[in-house]
Amino acid sequence: MAGSVRAFRAQALRSLSLAAMVGAAMGCAPTTDGQLTYRARADLDAPLNADTGWAGPTGEAVTIAADQPFRLRIEAGAGEADAGLHLQARRNGGEWQNLDAQAFPYPKLELELDFAEYAPGSALQGWLVRAGAADGLAIAQDGPDSVLRAQGGAAGLTATYAAPWPLPEFSYAARFRLPEGASEGAREGFALVFEHVDADNHGLVRVHPDRGITLVRISDGEEIVLARESVAIARGSWHEVEVKFEEGRIELGFDDRDLLAMPLSGIDGETGLAIPAGAEVDISRLTIEGVPSTPGVSIIATQAYDHGAATEDLLAGSSDPFAPGFGLSLRNRTPTWGGAEAHGEFEWPLVIRRFADGAALNESGDRFEFRMAGGQAANSAVAQLTLTVPPGHLGGTFVETPGRIGPWQAQNGDLYFIMEPTETDNKFMMVKSEDGGRSWREIDGRNRPQTGDLESVSGQMVEGRIHIVHQVTGSVRYHVFRTSDHPTDPDSWEIRDELAASEEAIAQTATMAVRSDQSVVAIFLADRLYYAIRSAEGSWGAPRVLDPGAEFINAGPQAVAGRGDVVHLAYFSDDGMIWYRRLLPGGTLTDRQKLARGAGTSRAEYGAVLPLAYDAETDSVTIAYRLADGSLWERQVKGGSAPGPAVRISDRAVIADAVDSQQPAADLVADGGSLFALFVDEDTRSIFSTRRLGDRWEKPVLQVDGIAGSWVRGSIIRRPDGRSVYGYVYDAGSQGGAGFNRYRELSLDAE
Repeated sequence: MAGSVRAFRAQALRSLSLAAMVGAAMGCAPTTDGQLTYRARADLDAPLNADTGWAGPTGEAVTIAADQPFRLRIEAGAGEADAGLHLQARRNGGEWQNLDAQAFPYPKLELELDFAEYAPGSALQGWLVRAGAADGLAIAQDGPDSVLRAQGGAAGLTATYAAPWPLPEFSYAARFRLPEGASEGAREGFALVFEHVDADNHGLVRVHPDRGITLVRISDGEEIVLARESVAIARGSWHEVEVKFEEGRIELGFDDRDLLAMPLSGIDGETGLAIPAGAEVDISRLTIEGVPSTPGVSIIATQAYDHGAATEDLLAGSSDPFAPGFGLSLRNRTPTWGGAEAHGEFEWPLVIRRFADGAALNESGDRFEFRMAGGQAANSAVAQLTLTVPPGHLGGTFVETPGRIGPWQAQNGDLYFIMEPTETDNKFMMVKSEDGGRSWREIDGRNRPQTGDLESVSGQMVEGRIHIVHQVTGSVRYHVFRTSDHPTDPDSWEIRDELAASEEAIAQTATMAVRSDQSVVAIFLADRLYYAIRSAEGSWGAPRVLDPGAEFINAGPQAVAGRGDVVHLAYFSDDGMIWYRRLLPGGTLTDRQKLARGAGTSRAEYGAVLPLAYDAETDSVTIAYRLADGSLWERQVKGGSAPGPAVRISDRAVIADAVDSQQPAADLVADGGSLFALFVDEDTRSIFSTRRLGDRWEKPVLQVDGIAGSWVRGSIIRRPDGRSVYGYVYDAGSQGGAGFNRYRELSLDAE
């Protein structure tokens, strides 16, 4: 995946015109008079000290695209040796704030130190010995592998590891082995250190072969025992211990079982190890996890260089002596810098997002300033950038398992689409475009549904109202949004979080259909498929099992309402079958009909059926589905007739379950008897289109290249000039994170 994303970024940089990345200066001329300066670099993958990939001249304010990673090289000076500098930013002249290091596009903060991969005797980077001898930590041979061998020596050892990010909340785990030695010290065990500020303020998880596990807090030098747990710790055997702190609670785990959980106030400090005098422990793996977030601006990672790599004097700025600074990568603070009476250059990989946690929005034209500060920093250049949001860019996070989620078109031409702002803040957003998909923003955000986490969402627009079924693990909810052509309450949420069912889901897959009397049929997965009906008066009936007595688990339903309020339904079963049946207006279910076999049997294939395409003129429904070999097929049902023959849509394999979606990344629409499909090719991750002519599908045509495509959903859009287009939103490679949703159109006339 990472290689595909890097390829996408490189392609994106090649395809963006200079005008898209480099905008008009903000009255700041290039600095060449001996003052501290800066320079923005558009190419995230350029070598650290290469004079290439720049977004503009030195000292010039340039324009950077939202959700487009870049690097900022900035000069700073210090009066004496410094313990580390922060990068600060402010937006539109607001308050300066220290920037967090948060991964992009997927917000994961996890660091695994696997010591088996270290060569014996190799240097240990990132460790700071707080007490004891520095040689108490060493990489040692252990059979065919290596371990971190920590020894207390004569006076004991305390060492901390500088995690890449602040740890106000964290998970910290160690796989360890205590020696079988019989000496008094060897029986003392060791401790995980957490929230270490100094010797008088930190926490300990003491692991002792005889006394079990003890949770201790040291505050202002006073030791407080918070809890003790008796566990069996065998000397000479491997065990794992974990401490986790989140939302004011601390939890302890040992060998895959929970020991305790209790309230505890937190502080922000470092993790590490403490070894009593004479004791010894082998560590094969340490894992440190932070709690990710998605801020409007953050420091990100780059593969172009190692964190802490030395910079050279590239910028024609300060005339003071040069002391090499550092290239940063997913760190919010520089290493200790000894640039006394000198200046250095520091390069930071950054991203400015369109959407951030809280559904906060950065806009085109927003002005951003950056500077370095902290410790003994005497001064820093102040870099200036302007943000642009490219046409068609939504950003945000795609629905995890989407049915029909838009873009829907109101009678006045406005477009609507359902998504989340970020992966770390799963708010339910309805976003709108008033300019044909060029720009998007959330509508009625103050009244959005409270049920977040868009695990499975499907909707249908009827007469100025978008009806939505929304399944999370423990419930199915119903929402209604009124579009801008609603006669009395335009652009507003009408119904939010109405409980349709409270069944526990083994996986989230839901669909719906709205009938002419405004009654709603919802089909969803619990332990198997159920359906529930909301009456025209607004009350939900009890859920009913769709296939009572069936030996298979059915899943992945897709539904659409047809002529005479017949609800067409297609779905998957875990014996690899695809099924079709109809729910008649009186409540009768027709017998299920087998459409295909060979759709796979794993959970990753639960969503094998695409959203159904219905043509009202011919009263025909087209059911497209993916088989386990990646092939995409369809069968048509006209009226109440038997399904037509299976027709292969493309000879290219279609990707499925790209990012926890349990679905093929494909979409199908009908327009006046014509059928159009979009899909993500499994090999290239590019988007292709195809159209059915008569009884066959045309050769696929490349539409979007150089991406790591994950999802695509669209619909027929009528342009002001009368043309019909296939308007679609796709995820260009977020890995399940945020920032890669984009809108595009396929001209049906051109097809």
